[in-house]
Amino acid sequence: MSPRYIAYFTNPFSGSGNPEPVESIRQAADRLRTRARDPRTGCTEQSFADLYLITDGQMLAEAEEMAGVGVPFGGGPDLRITLGPRGGAHIER
Repeated sequence: MSPRYIAYFTNPFSGSGNPEPVESIRQAADRLRTRARDPRTGCTEQSFADLYLITDGQMLAEAEEMAGVGVPFGGGPDLRITLGPRGGAHIER
């Protein structure tokens, strides 16, 4: 299966990470919850994931090329996933 979204997982203490291709919103939410539970990642309940819908074949290549520099897409993310107080995912469109 090919990825549908490009996810940027952000920790408020260390900033945004590198882009990661994900196949679904659920997969991104699961990764965010897993990171928040793992003390080695530095993620907390204030961490979030911004998702950009892949609309063409160049998007993933552009994101990988700009890794560590920033997000190469104009406008804001298509979705933002945050964690609730009990660790559940909240999706903002």
